Amino acid sequence: MPPIITLTTDFGLQDEYVGLIKGVMATLAPQARLIDLCHTIRAQDIRQGAFILQAAAPYFSNGTIHLAIVDPGVGTDRRLLAIRAMGQTFLGPDNGILTPFLDPLLFEEAIAIDCPHLYLAPLSATFHGRDILAPVAAALANGAGLSSLGTPMLKENLTKLASPTLQIDRIHGKIAGSVIHIDHFGNLTTNIHQRDLAGLTDAPASLRISHKKQHVTTGLATAYASTPNGQLLAIIGSRGYLELAVAGGNGARMLGAEVDDPVGVTRG
Repeated sequence: MPPIITLTTDFGLQDEYVGLIKGVMATLAPQARLIDLCHTIRAQDIRQGAFILQAAAPYFSNGTIHLAIVDPGVGTDRRLLAIRAMGQTFLGPDNGILTPFLDPLLFEEAIAIDCPHLYLAPLSATFHGRDILAPVAAALANGAGLSSLGTPMLKENLTKLASPTLQIDRIHGKIAGSVIHIDHFGNLTTNIHQRDLAGLTDAPASLRISHKKQHVTTGLATAYASTPNGQLLAIIGSRGYLELAVAGGNGARMLGAEVDDPVGVTRG
C-alpha cells in the first residue's frame, strides 16, 4: 500500500506555502498519498494544532507519516523532531505540538532531526516546512529508517504543553473543565470526556452544564438538530468530548465564548 503523508499547518490557503510543501513531497516521493488534515489552524496556535492532530491520528493506519507545522520559532535553535507513536510517525518542531504522542501508552521513540544531506538548498531560515520537514517526510515514505534521521531523544527532554485543568469530584458530583477548541460551526469542544460523565452519574439527563457559571442546559442532546433552532445544547461530539452548541446556530457567538473559558458539569 502506498505510504500516507498528512499535513496539518497554520499556513492558510491564500498563499503558495501548502502547495510548495506538497510539491516537494510529490517530487521526492511520487508514490505517497498526500492528505490535508487542516491548514486553517489559527496562526501560531500550537495548542490547536496539537488538538487537531490528536483527534485525527487514531483514524490512520500504521506507517502513516504526519507532518505538523505550526512553528513560530522557525529559524531559531529549536529542534525539529520525528516521533514514533501508535505505529505512526509524527514530524514537527519541538514546541509542544507533538505533546499528545508523548503519552507513555502511545510513545515509542523520538529523534532530533539532523540529516542535512536530505534538506533542500539553499535552506531558508523562514520555511523549514518546505526545506527540511517535507524532504524528511519524503525520505520516510521512500523507506528511510527513523534512526537515520538524527539523534535519539528521551521524551522527558522534549517540550510538552500543559494540560488544561480538569477537576473531577465524583463524591459531590461535579466536574470543572474548560473549552479547548472552537470549530468552524461555533461548537465548543471541552476537555470533559464522555467517560468522565459516565463516572459521575448513570443518569445523563440529570446533568446540569454551565459556561462561565451561566447555566447552559440540563441533560445531553442526541443530535445537533434534536432541539429547536436557536436553543443551546450539550452533546457528546465525534471526538468523544462534551460539546456546547446551538441548534442551527453558532454557540461561540451566542455565548461570547473563547478557548479556555470554564465549563462546569453538576450531577442533578
